[in-house]
Amino acid sequence: MEGESGSNLTLADYLRSNFAQLDHWFYEESSYQVSSFESEEDLLAPQELWELDDLSQLSEWKQKRVKTPVPSIFFVDGRMKIHGRILVDRYLLLLAEVSAGFAQWEKSGGVRMGFSQDRPPALRKIIAAPEEIKSRNIFTTTNVSLLGKMVFSLEVSSRSSRYPAQAEAPEQAIFTAMQQLEKKVLLDLWGREENTPIIKDGIIRPDDPAFQPGVGPCGLVKRSESRRLPPSYFETLLQLGKGERTPFVCAYFPKRGKNWLRVYCFTRLVELEPYSPWQGIIRLEIAVEESVLFHLRDEISCFFDQLVVTLPTLTASYPWKRLPENLFPVIALEEHLGQYFSSSSWVQNLYRLFLRSE
Repeated sequence: MEGESGSNLTLADYLRSNFAQLDHWFYEESSYQVSSFESEEDLLAPQELWELDDLSQLSEWKQKRVKTPVPSIFFVDGRMKIHGRILVDRYLLLLAEVSAGFAQWEKSGGVRMGFSQDRPPALRKIIAAPEEIKSRNIFTTTNVSLLGKMVFSLEVSSRSSRYPAQAEAPEQAIFTAMQQLEKKVLLDLWGREENTPIIKDGIIRPDDPAFQPGVGPCGLVKRSESRRLPPSYFETLLQLGKGERTPFVCAYFPKRGKNWLRVYCFTRLVELEPYSPWQGIIRLEIAVEESVLFHLRDEISCFFDQLVVTLPTLTASYPWKRLPENLFPVIALEEHLGQYFSSSSWVQNLYRLFLRSE
């Protein structure tokens, strides 16, 4: 029987009454990839706000760079795991877990995690779905307990889909839930009094904290292939050597207000390969209010200079784990976060038993 629009029922009853089966073609996590829905719609700010508005001065600018590595960095990242696809009514739902945490790299002591068995990382269990499922049904509760062993909460997204079964909306719901956990971890670190850079894996978002000298936070964007830059800047980018960076560029945040800027530069983490000009290229970015940009220009330049000379020591050009754009501390963080996820076969078995129970 199909739940009628506006009917009062629990999410658990809705799943049972609509025979919400697990997709028997879903076998493992790697068989269903979740994309990170990140857009680059920012409009470039006037070049007088950039670090160097005339690239003919690039050679002189490079000679002025004094690069002193930092002794310690915090890395923030999240991870997700999809345990199964649920087919119910006209919808596709995803049974998933998301987590977030941080790792600290120190030159003198290596990498340590910011969580442990006694203090586990932030973790959520969710049933991801398109928003329409809530508009067509009034759920008295949106939590589902799998035989008292695990509790999953409904997370929805209004993202429209280009594919059948509204696949993109639940993917976005998972990604949003992970971002929320990452932000909590980021804010906890940012509120400390330590003068240690904070790098989050991914873009700086409109609601992330503003740049604080020596701290950030700073987004690290892998596979960054921006075509919006002037040709002269683009050519400079592809000719970067290891540990070099481009002058920073400013762009307006479309969702933060006209007075806020995304300030970013590009750097190369490994030696330039003539036939692979994008290898090792990443983007570093911060958020700053336009009214204080000129006051913070030197601090921003110093911050980027310190990072670009430090980060190449934390990666290598191996065909493994998305290297060289990925970093060894981030790989370690992802691996440790994954240890807190449940077994997919166990979750799937609990779900099937849940459907048969009353």
